[in-house]
Amino acid sequence: MSKQLYLVAKFELDNADNFAPIFAKHAADSRRKEGCLFFYLIRDREDPSQFATMECWDTYADFEAHVADAEHDAFFKQIKPLFRKDPEVMEADLLMGME
Repeated sequence: MSKQLYLVAKFELDNADNFAPIFAKHAADSRRKEGCLFFYLIRDREDPSQFATMECWDTYADFEAHVADAEHDAFFKQIKPLFRKDPEVMEADLLMGME
């Protein structure tokens, strides 16, 4: 059995308030994809231009299929002009849960 992939992406956006509807559709579409176990967006309380996604994929192959499909490509084309700089992405393994 393959390890699950946990992914955190941190990013800053210009026109951050315009981002919510774009992301809401992408998050809903992502959650329906095979292997998506969760997909969250969080926003910094003190700096509303700062966001992070937290997501988990059952396998790395599921994640690769997600970023290679037409839906993700269309989303990224919409969001890329809003980035202040490239996102910081961490691929991770779960060490402890919420025991």
